[in-house]
Formats: sequence, structure tokens, C-alpha cells
Amino acid sequence: MVLPVTLAGCATPKRLPAVPVAQTARAQPAIGAIRFLAARDPAPFADEAIASIRKEQAYLASQGKTEPLPPASYLAISGGGDNGAFGAGLLNGWTASGTRPEFKVVTGISTGALSAPFAFLGPDYDDELARVYTTISQRDVFRMRGLLKGFFADAMADSTARRQLRWPVERRL
Repeated sequence: MVLPVTLAGCATPKRLPAVPVAQTARAQPAIGAIRFLAARDPAPFADEAIASIRKEQAYLASQGKTEPLPPASYLAISGGGDNGAFGAGLLNGWTASGTRPEFKVVTGISTGALSAPFAFLGPDYDDELARVYTTISQRDVFRMRGLLKGFFADAMADSTARRQLRWPVERRL
């Protein structure tokens, strides 16, 4: 049994090199600083927040507005795989209660990152958010390849199905 596993390990497709561990904390997207590791060093996050407030104040001043900045609502959505439907339901219920604010910033992890744009766009997208979590299954997103194919392919699952799928919001924009 050791021999087939060893041979399979030699036959797997060549993978691109990973980002060196020492560089992962420094990786930043081309659009600027949007990733912060506040637990390691909160200063860059605080600096960016202060710069953002100053930029907004300067813009409002250029429009002749001198009053303090209005209150802002921020939302962070957790992950949870299929349980992301809970977050979608919560947002729909929040809208129905009449107390859902307009969010200045929305962020999320895993399935929360998929819900975040809908939450940011507002209640007009609640129906589409609900549809995503009630009409799309795992089979629409990926298909398991099986253990043996996992040794000879680049992953245990094939996400080709996702390429065929169009989120409702993509059709609308």
C-alpha cells in the first residue's frame, strides 16, 4: 500500500510555489491597504482608519459641510459554509423589522464574504441573497473528484460547475 501512495506523490501535477510564510503578513492587494493583522500590530489599522476619517472630512468640507461626521454602521459576517443561510435570513429579518441600518463597511469570512456584497448593497438585494442560499446547492458550486483522483489532479474537488453559475446580482449589475 505504501508503494502506490509514494508513486502517486511523484506523479501529481506541478503546483505553483506558495507565498513564503515570512511574506504572507506583508502581502497587500494592488488597491492599497485593506488587510490588517491588528492582533500583531494595530498601528497600521488605526492609521488607515484615521486617514479615512480625515479624507471623508476633507471631502465634506469641499462640499461646504462643516458638521461632524454622521454615525456609521459596520458589519462583519462570520463563516459557516451552508449555515450562511442563517446570515441571509438574519439580514432579511432585520430589513423586515425596519431597523436595518445602511452599512458604511461590510466584511466577511468564507460564506460571509459571499454575503457581504449583498449586505452592503442594501435591502433591495435581500431577495437575491435569500435565493442564493435557498436555490444553490454544493453540487452547483463543486463536485468531489474522489480520493484516487485527488492524488493525480490539482485538488480533491472540481469547481468547473461554479464557472457555469451566475449569481443573481451578477445578472442585475
